[in-house]
Amino acid sequence: MKLIAILILLIFFLPQLAAAELEIGMDIPLTNKEIYQENRLVAGVSSYQRGQIVLTNTGDETLHNILVSVDVPLQMDIEVPVQAMKNISADNNTVTARIGELGAGKSISFIFSVKPPESIEFKKKGSFAISASYEDSTDTHSTSYTHTVEVVPPPSWITYGTVLASICIILLAFLIAWKFNVLEQFTTIDLVTIALLAGLIGVVFRWFWQTFNDLLGPLGGLLFTIPTAVLMIIALQIVRKPGTATLLFTVVELVALVVWGSNITVWMGWYMTEGIIVDILVLLFKKDYADRRSTAIIYAVARSAYAYWMFYFFFAPAVWKVYYAPWYAWGEVGIAAIGGLIGGAIGYDIAKKVRGAMI
Repeated sequence: MKLIAILILLIFFLPQLAAAELEIGMDIPLTNKEIYQENRLVAGVSSYQRGQIVLTNTGDETLHNILVSVDVPLQMDIEVPVQAMKNISADNNTVTARIGELGAGKSISFIFSVKPPESIEFKKKGSFAISASYEDSTDTHSTSYTHTVEVVPPPSWITYGTVLASICIILLAFLIAWKFNVLEQFTTIDLVTIALLAGLIGVVFRWFWQTFNDLLGPLGGLLFTIPTAVLMIIALQIVRKPGTATLLFTVVELVALVVWGSNITVWMGWYMTEGIIVDILVLLFKKDYADRRSTAIIYAVARSAYAYWMFYFFFAPAVWKVYYAPWYAWGEVGIAAIGGLIGGAIGYDIAKKVRGAMI
């Protein structure tokens, strides 16, 4: 009797256990999703952000007549780009896709684009409600999945504040230079030396970095941080005046303005802070102009890490409204610090030889 009862139970439940299942997943935004922060959209941008729905048949039989419906939150505009999969449409705030069949263990995906709201007052969450119905050999089934994203307001006030702070830094630097006659301490040879080194940083090595950066992927920043650190240490040891690093990076930005068309209003003040940090460290180390390998490395690491931290955690979200994944941003800061360490050590050796030849 027990065997008969077990057999009856197996006959009753086996079709249910063997029934195919449809798994739903979503990725947004798709652009460089390896490095940009996932599930975060910025309001007020003019471009559409692409999302991808992935359907996977995790069962052992083919699914038929699959109907997928995606409810888009926050009244976002929808576009359906041309793609391999057909029978995709958008109506009001809903994306609908029809799939004839999906084999066991197979996956299929489709994409659509949404435009974040023009403006929101505060950061808020929105949910893409995804539902699907499908048929297998036993019956018609349905499943659902909710994908939550974070929509952040456009940081316009931060953008304007960035410009204002940059201008204030420039004015403050000129005020200090005028008050303490800093520029009068630099000789013509000093200024020519700084201009030459700034030209190498702003033109030669920046071109080299922009040209070959993609070949090294995340390590591409080393192509710029290492030579910049080397030339900065050379400038400190040769010129040996308070404000050398600040003047160096100011001239670098002026060169970039002429050659590359950089936005001097936004960038110059912050470029100057890279040098200001180094000049403050020089004073803290009792006017040690990278005369020791340890201080040369400290100056180079501090400048490199600060420059990349400012870019990924301040300029990118504030000016360009781009949010990088934290692990990627901190990884780039770490790589920049390594570049500063290498450049500081190399720069110390080269600067010693150059200065020795000049004495």
